[in-house]
Amino acid sequence: MLFIVPLVAIGCIDWMHRRIPNSYLLVLLALGIYSNAVLESSGLTTLVINITIALALTLPGYIRGVLGGGDVKLMLVLAPLYTPLQLLWVFSIGISSLLLLMTFLHFAQRMSLTKVYCPTMATHQSPFHGGLPLGSAIALGALSLNFLSIF
Repeated sequence: MLFIVPLVAIGCIDWMHRRIPNSYLLVLLALGIYSNAVLESSGLTTLVINITIALALTLPGYIRGVLGGGDVKLMLVLAPLYTPLQLLWVFSIGISSLLLLMTFLHFAQRMSLTKVYCPTMATHQSPFHGGLPLGSAIALGALSLNFLSIF
């Protein structure tokens, strides 16, 4: 639960600027190490599996130039915080939610009511123009998973 504030900040910054500051990643890394070592102690095997999963999900996109290095680092920083299945859920929930949100915004910008009542939104470029902010997706997935685990 300690890492919610940095995740929200990372998601917002990545959405607006398509960058993830390393200082925020260091805060998350420190919280992940603390959580893994002191609170949960999930084990080295789980950590190695999570790092492998994080690299398998993000490294191909980074190599092809679709993802930035911050996206890869964010998945690696989140590795100590989750079980392997939860890490896969973070990624899949985040991607699905972000694609739905970006599609909604894309169509909302083209509606006539938007052009009348929110002319500045209608003149912005499509949310898909700058690429997929995977950091925002990962943050959204992690926050969603944490919210769902409360219930």
